[in-house]
Amino acid sequence: MAETSTDEFAQAAADLAISRLGEKYDLVYINQGDHLSEEQLHRLFAEDENASGLDHAEDVLDLGWLDENRYHGTQHVLGELLDDDAQEFLEKHDVLDQVRHAIEERDQSDPIGDLMNGTGPQLFRYRLDGEAEADPWRFSDAKSEEVARALATAAGIDFWDNVGALQELVAHSSYGGGLHILWRGDVRAVWDAVNKIRGALPDAEPTITAQWTDPELLVLDTWNGSGHTVKVRGTVRLPFEPARLSLDTIRAPGGYSWTNVVGGGYQPEGDEPQFIETHIEEAQHG
Repeated sequence: MAETSTDEFAQAAADLAISRLGEKYDLVYINQGDHLSEEQLHRLFAEDENASGLDHAEDVLDLGWLDENRYHGTQHVLGELLDDDAQEFLEKHDVLDQVRHAIEERDQSDPIGDLMNGTGPQLFRYRLDGEAEADPWRFSDAKSEEVARALATAAGIDFWDNVGALQELVAHSSYGGGLHILWRGDVRAVWDAVNKIRGALPDAEPTITAQWTDPELLVLDTWNGSGHTVKVRGTVRLPFEPARLSLDTIRAPGGYSWTNVVGGGYQPEGDEPQFIETHIEEAQHG
């Protein structure tokens, strides 16, 4: 009978250790109260169509400590599985890393999601293809209606169901500005939608539809820092384009934000959007 070599014995021991692993582990622990800063959130949502996935998120959020955290989590599991002598033996025969990798593959921790959940709801706005004209005081009644109808068309809502709100929006948009939907909501839901779009194939159709029910509309002049909001009735349903999304904060890039105008803590009346996954068109490559 052939003798079993020490290397073969070490491999068998590593295989046995792996077979005794649990199905899942949480290797990264996020302390209660930990959250993403405003600066990190802006980096996360900054337009970059070629960036997607958790690796990108960890890079832009500058979370280098996660690797060390995962390492310590792996070592903790390893220590419960094997004593020091066993680890030393497997390390000497170059098979301990197999056990480590097997542990890491079972990692179900979600540090990015946990940090997002700890961050709390944020104010977002989504730019529509609508524009309010400046100096509404000089408009005739016909002109005011024309501008209000154009805003209704841009939002995809019924003009007569919202005629009062739309006329208010026109009348109070002193400097004019772009039309947006405004809401305060969960960071993770928005990030998941952005990430799916960024991860789509370059020539694929949009795979996410954003739907707002009875939203709050905002006209915002980012040059002068003025605007107005109204709540409207109806459903706005659009292909979701991350480039139209803005995280609305005091230090938001691109001019004045709505938070600059009204201060922090603003609570829109409209609900959060639903992000509806439709279909993914498979790109054909020769």
